Amino acid sequence: MSEDILIPFFVFSSLAVILVAAFHFSYKKRQAIHDTIRLSIEKTGAVDGTLVESILRDNVGPNADLRKGIILISVGAAFVILGYAIGEPDAIGPLMGVASFPGLIGLAYVAFHFFAPREPTV
Repeated sequence: MSEDILIPFFVFSSLAVILVAAFHFSYKKRQAIHDTIRLSIEKTGAVDGTLVESILRDNVGPNADLRKGIILISVGAAFVILGYAIGEPDAIGPLMGVASFPGLIGLAYVAFHFFAPREPTV
């Protein structure tokens, strides 16, 4: 097989593997939560409300949006630097276009951090 076929095959198959892995581990996490609640019911006969609330509550910190935003902006900046490091004038435009996706999503996360109301942490 020539590389004209192999390269797109590996790119798209790697995307499929990433999606399947994400869904698989999400399923495993939900299954573990279900097993924990079922075990609690079997042992005590009832479910403690604080246990269910602590399991289901999203335990992200108050700076999670800021951290995600900084990481995505850094990824975008890395693509821009890569475009200039290649040195070809034809490479700068496409890599800046690619960099705009994580960069703008990162800016949105940073904006969420500063402008979105947060619930007080207990």
